[in-house]
Amino acid sequence: MENGKKSLKEKKVETIRHILDAATEVFADAGFAGARIDKIAERAGVNKAMIYYRIGDKEALYTEVLHNVFGDAAERIARNIEQGQPPEEKLKNYVMNMASLLERHPYLPHIMMREMASGAHHLNEVIATDLSRILGVISGILDDGVKKGAFIRTDPLIVHMMVIGVMLLFRVSMPVREIFYTLLHDKGIKKSSFKDMVGEIEKLVLRALKV
Repeated sequence: MENGKKSLKEKKVETIRHILDAATEVFADAGFAGARIDKIAERAGVNKAMIYYRIGDKEALYTEVLHNVFGDAAERIARNIEQGQPPEEKLKNYVMNMASLLERHPYLPHIMMREMASGAHHLNEVIATDLSRILGVISGILDDGVKKGAFIRTDPLIVHMMVIGVMLLFRVSMPVREIFYTLLHDKGIKKSSFKDMVGEIEKLVLRALKV
């Protein structure tokens, strides 16, 4: 790159990033069915033809948005789980990595809640493979805990849903929680931050799994 000018490759990467960021917001707002390519193009500052050229149709765009999130998450979690750690520490690490995922991708909870409500019709093989890699990590942690006498044997999918399900609901339920905080403040219901909630999940899941 000379004189501060961006190369063609850098411009392409930047354009794709703008498209994916805009698509993420639109899918979060409207779900897959309600999202429109022209709306995504407008928000990204490109024309529709550019989206079809760089990525593809709406389904390809949706897949790319989620693949970027879950593919990256699977790699990060696998890297961050140290093989020499006790099972309990690995589990804590897993919970923290899932929390970090949602903090890096604040629109993801709305997309996933809409997807689950619609029957998960658009979670194709690419996304399913990414999710299976994440589930493989928690499955390995639980197996290690059982072998070492630290955890009871249980279904890794259920454990994953306990962790990520509460996090997703916490993120999308702010308006409802504000009502609870207002009406029930004298009943000991206090405002909790996302960090507070993650700590509670960590404690509860560990307590549930301990032998």
